Amino acid sequence: MRSRRSAIWVLGAVLCALACSSKPASIDISPKKVKIYGLERFQRLSAKVLDKKGQPVEHSTPSWSASNDVVEAQEGGRIVAKKAGKSRVKASFGDLTAEVPVEVIDVATIEIAPPTLALTGPAGTAVPLTYVVKDSKQARVDLQPAWTSSNPKVATVSEDGTVTSVAAGTTTVVGKIGDLQGGCDVVVALKPIARVEIRPAMALGRVGETQRFEVTAFGPDGIAIPEVAAVFKSSDPAVASIDAAGVAVGRKPGAAKIRVELAGQRAEATLLVN
Repeated sequence: MRSRRSAIWVLGAVLCALACSSKPASIDISPKKVKIYGLERFQRLSAKVLDKKGQPVEHSTPSWSASNDVVEAQEGGRIVAKKAGKSRVKASFGDLTAEVPVEVIDVATIEIAPPTLALTGPAGTAVPLTYVVKDSKQARVDLQPAWTSSNPKVATVSEDGTVTSVAAGTTTVVGKIGDLQGGCDVVVALKPIARVEIRPAMALGRVGETQRFEVTAFGPDGIAIPEVAAVFKSSDPAVASIDAAGVAVGRKPGAAKIRVELAGQRAEATLLVN
């Protein structure tokens, strides 16, 4: 009789321990910090209701809410960006709550120049890309993309967007911020370069106007290789700036030298802005 009572007592203690241990004690949210790039884009959070031993509690689904209108917290942990700013997203289950910080960055486009790149010269020839990141109102955003090459055996790309040839072929260079991306198609041709020319050699424009410069390379045989990519620089960016596609913009009246370099060969033109 005594042994039977002892067995019942032990069984009751075990059942009580199991019941107590399965009682919700905390909520664990993942990830712990969220950054969303772009309005109306989303990220999904996951939340687990845990007992005191850190084990998931069955049949426990938290509800979601946000501290303000920067994001919309939807069922299932789907967080939708509504405007730039910061918020806190809360998961609730009974009396338990847990929060994570959320930041929304308003970015809409990544414009990369040039959109196609004819990278001609010996292996190791390098040409930088230029980019402009804009928000939903078309204002510039000071963010740097993360760069990748789809075929690094043809051309690699550095952290600042400089493309370097490795072998003949094609690749696509992608600049990415969050889920947003822009791309540049790269064609690599391995050829020796004897000299380069820039056209027009002289150009005249007004403040705010654009002028495109084109580069022609020549091999040792004197045969022209038109419209190759090169490194463009302005002697005075305050007078005229120029991007990687060779498009110059007049900034203020004056004169600027537009200089190009490709595989160690250089040439220059003059841009007069009035």
